[in-house]
Amino acid sequence: MKSMRVTKYKPQNRDEKGLYTLVDEWTSISDVGKKYHGQIFTMEQYLATEEKYIQAVEVLMQKAKVNHLKMLDLENHSHDTALNLSEGKTIPITLVRELVKMILREEVWGRLVAKNQFEIHFGYDYYMYFVGESLSEDIIEELSKIDSLYVEDVQSPHFD
Repeated sequence: MKSMRVTKYKPQNRDEKGLYTLVDEWTSISDVGKKYHGQIFTMEQYLATEEKYIQAVEVLMQKAKVNHLKMLDLENHSHDTALNLSEGKTIPITLVRELVKMILREEVWGRLVAKNQFEIHFGYDYYMYFVGESLSEDIIEELSKIDSLYVEDVQSPHFD
């Protein structure tokens, strides 16, 4: 099964084992207001990166012609009931943007699945993985066009 990592982390900052070598790097929304690279990390900077991750999910869905995802392995740490999340719930494309925001902001966690096409996994430290046989070169090329996001051929840790 094809698996790719989609992240904000520059591949050239990885060592020979693939570990990211820059320690002065934000990894979560909770880092807003902290100092990185000598400057305060702002909410505006966070939101700009979050938007790119959401855009990547939207590109994947559009290119694969998918209009809904199923929520699996749900962990809900949010008090927000707007999406009325539950295990196995089908999430229409109109609500996927909000759900991805909640996952990236660590309010909920889970795998997003498009049956027989692909899965989206989220890892610690702002990592996102796309897994599936339908990940065509066309999709990878389109994802690679998103500024400041990097697409790498890396196995999702959720299959280890």
